[in-house]
Amino acid sequence: MSFDSISETIAHFIGTFDLTTEQARLRDQYQEFTALRRKAEMEELEEGAAVKVRADLNLDPGKYDALPYAPSVSHTDIPLASNPQPLGPVPDGPLQTGPGPDQVLPDTAIASTSIPILVAKPVLIPELIGSAVTYAIQTLDLNDNDTIGQGDFRDVDSLVQQGQELADVALSLHAVSSPSFSISDYQSIEHLESIVAEMQAPFEAPSEDATVHQFQGEEAMGTIVNGENVEELPDFLELVPSHHLPDEEDDSDHPDLLPTEWDQSDDADFGDGHTVTAGGNLAINEVAITVGWVDAPVIAVGGQSVNLTVVSQVAIVSDVDEGPEDSQSKTTVVQSSSIAVESNEASWLDDNVSEEGQDPLVAITWISGDLFVTNFVKQEINATDIDHIETQIDATTSLFVLGDNDLVNEVSVVQLGSYYDLVLIGRDMVSVDFVHQTIALVDDDVVSGVIAEEDNDNLVMNHVELTTIGEDTHEELSETLAEVLPLQEMDTDALENALLNDPQFAGMEQVRVLKIEGDLVQVNVVEQVTTLQDQDDIHIQGGNGAIASALGAGNAVLNAASISTIGVDSVVMASEGEYSDVVLHQASLIDTQDEDLGTELANEAIAILMQETSGPGKSDLAPGHNKLTPSEMASVDDALSSMLA
Repeated sequence: MSFDSISETIAHFIGTFDLTTEQARLRDQYQEFTALRRKAEMEELEEGAAVKVRADLNLDPGKYDALPYAPSVSHTDIPLASNPQPLGPVPDGPLQTGPGPDQVLPDTAIASTSIPILVAKPVLIPELIGSAVTYAIQTLDLNDNDTIGQGDFRDVDSLVQQGQELADVALSLHAVSSPSFSISDYQSIEHLESIVAEMQAPFEAPSEDATVHQFQGEEAMGTIVNGENVEELPDFLELVPSHHLPDEEDDSDHPDLLPTEWDQSDDADFGDGHTVTAGGNLAINEVAITVGWVDAPVIAVGGQSVNLTVVSQVAIVSDVDEGPEDSQSKTTVVQSSSIAVESNEASWLDDNVSEEGQDPLVAITWISGDLFVTNFVKQEINATDIDHIETQIDATTSLFVLGDNDLVNEVSVVQLGSYYDLVLIGRDMVSVDFVHQTIALVDDDVVSGVIAEEDNDNLVMNHVELTTIGEDTHEELSETLAEVLPLQEMDTDALENALLNDPQFAGMEQVRVLKIEGDLVQVNVVEQVTTLQDQDDIHIQGGNGAIASALGAGNAVLNAASISTIGVDSVVMASEGEYSDVVLHQASLIDTQDEDLGTELANEAIAILMQETSGPGKSDLAPGHNKLTPSEMASVDDALSSMLA
């Protein structure tokens, strides 16, 4: 029967009033329970906390039987677990000391208006964790092609085309192809096998003038600079041309509001003379990645465990100058790599000890799919600073700044997650660190009527630092962990019981578990490409015997990548085996003026390679195109699967 509007309003009010009254009564009980729980946690009471739930019971004896009388019992001590030891980026897990949803009151509890509830066991609330995926794509394009005056200058378009061809030649010197930026590729064993095939394939230099150093496995570990093992890595700031070093601090009370070259006061450095700055460019690609997302002392993998580290560095330089004897600049090429693994024991294990006879607390975090911890960074600098100047200087002081460009790409990534006592992975665990660095510098100048500045040299540097904190050792998968790997979230109780009966977790106060039903994919990919053209035509005629100094070179190019993986020493048990490999490839090709041959034949090696290399990935010289026989290819392609068999 439907109510009229007034009756319905009254009924709604009565229901709301009843719910509000019940909510207030329950709030009072909850506040008392919360206060006692917090008091127990803060004061670490030895005795258990009892919560009295007030309820007015008016039982009808005709309908309900009276509860049997039982003697009162003393409250037992509550074994409160200590807070988890902080594990670097891991926050302490909160403890819930209330009864769990599956707990029942003991039979000895008293049925009265005050019912004591015994807190039997704290519950460790697991932390939530998800994937961390980063994509950073940075591109800098600069065309700073200046022309002052008229003269017999080289064609700019032709020079730019030559620079692009030189960049293609540089890519052909890599031992491995450019890395993929697709996460799904790193879940494919076939794709990982193709990377291994390129890592293990013998590299044939396209020119005998190229210098190639390649290291595999343990030989690639440590600090290697230009193919030699050294104690320390070189410092870019100590090698960079002085033109790029910061000036000394100005102690004056009035900071300069104008560029220093405009300051013509008596105390300024703008003294008499003539200066042409056509070079002095700075190009930097820099990446710093710190990852500490997931790790544990014990890792069980249902599929394969694959760990690959690839570092491929290439630098190609054309530095052929025409002019007076002191006009030829020098280019320093530095390719440095540091790959290190440091031990780091799980510090919390010493404190994670339970009292004798006490079962550990088990907290399980479930991930039904895949867990991705990936960082993809691609940085490109394409700069042309082709300057043409022909003029006569009649002034007392002059300054021509045609170059002096600064180009910087910078990426910094920090990913901090949680540590666990056990990580269970249903399928594969893939860890890949891939750094691909390329530098192409063209500094072919034609000068007359000037003298070169003292610091007229170039610096080209590829720099990589890969640091892994936490060593992995591999063992056979135990029967207990092999049985629990297929379990799903609905089988939580079975997983807890299996871990409680596993001897390797006996005596622990708590066991924090991360259960991944799919793959664990941890990938850091960095690709850096820098192309700088500084091809200047400088022709100065000084009136009244004036002499101009010129900076046609003075360029500094840097590709720097630092990847730090923070974890703990782990025992990895993979059902289908494990495979790991490290490769370091350093290749360089430098063309400079030969005093005997002159400038006409100086860059013959690069010219030949430009004709043979039509583009990245299209030439027979490009990575991925080798001259192996079918049987050799079969043996190389099968490297990963054979190692995992």
